[in-house]
Amino acid sequence: MVVPLKAEIRKEFGKEKMKKLRAAGKLPAVAYGPALKEPLHLMLDLKESQRLLLMGGRDTDYELKVGRRKFNALLQEVQRDPVTGGLVHVDFYLPPKRK
Repeated sequence: MVVPLKAEIRKEFGKEKMKKLRAAGKLPAVAYGPALKEPLHLMLDLKESQRLLLMGGRDTDYELKVGRRKFNALLQEVQRDPVTGGLVHVDFYLPPKRK
């Protein structure tokens, strides 16, 4: 099963910017791996991501849709708020493209 996730490129960084991003209903994320030259800094819709990540879990293949590009991704790390348990940040690993 492949779970699709829509993502947008984020250009803002830093603690305060991420607080504002989360307050706006977005989830900061990063995608990295041999499929990319440089990591992609992303933002996902928080509610949709929570639902899909809970449904899929770590052993699921994800398809990150970033604009017109699509990447096969594996969930690498999930950071949660220690008090509320809500998602704070997600890391995706993009494996090498299959030939």
